[in-house]
Parts: sequence; C-alpha cells; structure tokens
Amino acid sequence: MALSISWKKNDTPEELHPLLTTLAQEYPVGEDSGGEIAVCFDRSESPDTLKVTRNGDDALICYGRANQALRALGALMAGLPEDGAETVERCPFISFGIMLDCSRNAVMKVEHLKKWLRRLALFGYDMVMLYTEDTYELPGEEYFGYLRGRYTADELKEIDRYAASLGIEMRGCIQTLGHLNQILKWPAYGKIKDTGSVLMAGEEASYDLITKMIERFAKCFTSRRLHLGMDETHDLGRGRYMDKNGHERGFDIFNKHLSRVVKICKDRGIEPMIWSDMYFRMGSKTGDYYDRDSKIPADVATKIPAEAQLVYWDYYHEEADFYREWIRRHRALGFEPAVASGVWTWRKLWYQHEQTRRCAPPCLDACMQEGVAEVFFTMWGDDGAFCEFDSALAGLCYTAEYGFGGGEPDDETLEKRFNAICGAGYRETLLPDRALNVDTPGAPLLWDDPLLGIFFNEIMAKEETGKLEKAMESLSDLAQCTARDAAEYGTADMGHARQLALTLKLKIALRLKLVEAYDAGDKKRLAEVRDEADEVVAEIENLGKTFRRQWLRRNKPHGLEVIQIRLAGQAERHRELQRRIDEYIEGGAACISELEERSKQPKGAGGGYRALATASSIL
Repeated sequence: MALSISWKKNDTPEELHPLLTTLAQEYPVGEDSGGEIAVCFDRSESPDTLKVTRNGDDALICYGRANQALRALGALMAGLPEDGAETVERCPFISFGIMLDCSRNAVMKVEHLKKWLRRLALFGYDMVMLYTEDTYELPGEEYFGYLRGRYTADELKEIDRYAASLGIEMRGCIQTLGHLNQILKWPAYGKIKDTGSVLMAGEEASYDLITKMIERFAKCFTSRRLHLGMDETHDLGRGRYMDKNGHERGFDIFNKHLSRVVKICKDRGIEPMIWSDMYFRMGSKTGDYYDRDSKIPADVATKIPAEAQLVYWDYYHEEADFYREWIRRHRALGFEPAVASGVWTWRKLWYQHEQTRRCAPPCLDACMQEGVAEVFFTMWGDDGAFCEFDSALAGLCYTAEYGFGGGEPDDETLEKRFNAICGAGYRETLLPDRALNVDTPGAPLLWDDPLLGIFFNEIMAKEETGKLEKAMESLSDLAQCTARDAAEYGTADMGHARQLALTLKLKIALRLKLVEAYDAGDKKRLAEVRDEADEVVAEIENLGKTFRRQWLRRNKPHGLEVIQIRLAGQAERHRELQRRIDEYIEGGAACISELEERSKQPKGAGGGYRALATASSIL
C-alpha cells in the first residue's frame, strides 16, 4: 500500500508540476491534498546526487535531475526513508533507460504503455525506446507494418507527449539496414531487397524509404536522438547486391550506407546512434561480436561517421572486466558509447531474474567505473514475444535499485518499492522464475512435439533425465501457489504462471510415461497414456485462455494468432498421439515410428519453436 503524498506549488520547482500531476492519475500524489507525507523539493548542488530527508510527516527532496525527484517520491510512497535520517543516492548516468521490443509480434497498447511509463518514472528511468522494425505507419507504404499492430502517427505523438509529462525522453528505435524481413517478404519491396532481411545498400529507393522512416520520428517525437539499428547484418552485400555490384568488403558497404543515412539524419536535425556489433563481427574471423582477436582496420575506423554514436550491447558476460575492455575498445575507435544491458524476457515464458542478476550488475559496475554516461536495458521478444512482459517490471525495479544504489539491493527495499509502485509483491512476481526458467527449460518443453520429442530426445541423449524429475517437482510447487486474478493482482498474471506450470508438468509426465511404456512394450500402460492425453489437451486449451488474457490486457491483438496457432497445434498433436497409440494397440500399426527414431547422441537441438515443433519444413 503506497503512502499518500501532498505537495505545494510554492515549494515545488515548476518543472515538476506536470510530472506530479500526471502521476496523480494513478497514485496518491496530490496538490494540497493533505497526504500522509508533505513533500518539498529543491535542486541539489550535484546533478548526480539525490538526497531525501524525512522528519515525521514532512520530507525534503534535493534532486539533480527530474527523474531523481520522481524516484525519491517512489521511495517516500514505499516508506523507505527512515524518520529523522537523510538518505543519499548517486546515479552517474545522464540517461538511464529501457528499450522494449515491439517488433516480435507484441505491440504494447498505448494505455498500457502509459502505465509502464508511470512505473518507470517512479523507479527513476528517464528514457524509453520502443524497438519498431516496421510496427509504425509510413505515408504511402501500405505494406509497412501491415496487420502487425503498427503505431499510428497520432499514437506515437500521444506516447511522446505522455512520456514528456513524466520527464521521460522517448527516442525512436528503428532499423535502416537489417532485421527488415517483415517488409522485405512483400513483393512491393523487391527492388530494395539484398537478402531476406537486409536492405539493398546503394539503391536510391532504399534511401527514399529510410528518409520516410527518419522523418516519421522527427515529426512524432520531440527528441532529436534516433536509434538506427543496423545490427546483425551478417549477409550484407551477399545477395542481390553482389549480383549487381560484385564482391565488396563488408566494412566498405556498411560505412558507405551509414554515411548516407547519417546525412539524411543531419539534414533533418537528427542525432543518430547505431548498434556497434557489425564492426567487431566483420573484424572477427569467426563473426563473433565478443572476439578478443577481432581487428577493425584503421582505414575502416577513420571512415565511421563521427555523428553516429555507437551502442555496445551485451547481455551475456558475468565479469565487469570484460565490459570494461569492450567499452575501451569502443573508445579506441573514437566514440563514447552508450551501453545496453538486458532484463531477460526473450525466449522465456516469464521474466528470467537469475540471468539478469548474473549479467546486469557487472555491466553496471563497469559503466560506473569507466564513467559511461548512457545506459539502458533491453527486453527482447524473440520467437513470438510469449513472455508475460509485465513480470519484467520486477527486473526493472531491480536494475534501477542497483544503478542508483551502486550495489546489490536488499530484498526488503525491493519489496517495499515494488509493492508501492506496482501494487504487487516483488518476491511473488519472481516466484515463477525458478520453476519456468531455472529448474525447467520452459519454452522448449512447451513447443516440443509430443510424438517427435526433439527436445526430449536431446535431454535423454545427454543422460539428463533427472532434470525432468526436478522440473516436475518445481512446477508442482508453483502450480500449488495461490493464483489471484490478473486484474486484482496489479502486475504480472500469476494465474497464467500457474497454468504454465500445470501444462508443462503434465506434458513432461506424459512423455516420460509414453517412452517408458513403449520401450517396455506395455500396451496396457500405453492405453493409460492415451487416456491421460485428454487431460494434457484440456490444460493446453486452458493455457490458451490465460495466454490470451494476459496478452490482450497488455498488447494489441496482432501477433496473438501466432501463439494460438502453436497451442492449437500442440493440442492436435496430442490427439494424434492418441490415434497413433490406438493404431499400435489394435494392431493396425507394427510400431509407432516416431518413437523408434531416437538419437543416442546429442544433436544440439533447442532454440525456438521452428526447431522443436517439427524436423520437417515449415513454409
């Protein structure tokens, strides 16, 4: 329960008036409201320093930047500052933000995004990027974001206006070279297609389209900062570009293209930034971003447009020294990098806190030690954005606490702040992480085919069957936890987490019993498996309902069909399993051929849905 806050115009700098008014749409923050705590605000002498002093029902907030003032407000609402004491935080970052993936099918509704913005402001974030490859409208481009839930110009302007009312800078985050497979699949863009996902560099029509992209965000967003993307263009210049121009060094194609795009930005008063990985990948013999032997030729480095800020992304390393080395490598190229860490959501059914805790803190430590000014946290949606993204608010609470506190926060502080800001339990929101991400490889088990068992066979080949027993125990514990209705809970849908646990537990148990009974030639037990498959189908269908509930609460409807098709396929494949068992028991089939073909050697199976649903071609 959040404590109520009262403030007076005369005791509050004018820059904070609209921020406090916007927060009052949801939180007990009111002008002359007679709240439990009366707050005065003052500017701090140091821009990176935040001080909060509470004396009984009165509090004084001395802040360096507006985001600090709202973070302090969140702390007061949570009852964190002790009476009679002064708390001090120092956040050295001039920009502390997030990047939310809106391109892997989940496009967050404007109203739900506003809720996120209010929470982000109270955590202390001051910058937000929505990663939009094609999920925004472009004039004259009918197929750009077609049936993908694209944002209209009015929606982008409304998001920008609302973010500004909370002291948050909205930056455009697009793609201007690679990761454009969703538009390049349409014949209308055949002329500017190099490969399946990469634009044709050097083609004037490509720059006509890019100009429209840049102008869209120049007109819709107040910020002059724009992220141009340009990462992971592994096959740059190796498709139609090579047919037309012959072989050219990737570095040269990349730099020439970037120079053209930077000029488009410069002519429109836009300050561009790009992901830096391709420079390091092209300098590596193995194409690895983090290859210590990577060499970027001097003639390449000198031709990187000085106006393009490089963004170093790294969600994987657990040692601060590695991050420090790569920050220095960016500086050696002549650029002061922004750094992107990750709050782990991609290919996960639920926010993965353990992975975030291993990688985000050393990244933040390195950024503090190296004096990096800009940091943000990505939340990707690879393979269909099936994560319950609201669960990631717990991760954003954690990374903000670490960033402002300069070290590992205690759970009690996190619990109080998260409860006051999000209306939910911090520990409870993290509870599904162990069952769905740590003890259980959740998503691969969900997508694994019940007859083919591609992922299951991999576990068996690695002789890791014991992990499945542990997984079922962990899933059982989660399923027994109290699950409140999503609307009552306030943040992540715990009822959906419970349904995930029920479905996965039954799916694992059925596959184990199926293989054991088949290998033993026990047709009586196979008949039991056939009957038990009905319960699995029922729980898969229930999962479809809870997935739909949490998706539509947060996102536009586009993209929901992808997961519904997958779950419907899972249900039908379990019915097919029943048919195959019946045919085998009744003598119509000499064997169940899918169960006969099980490799004894691991094949490296894993990854996303396409790799696990079938070994055949998915058109």
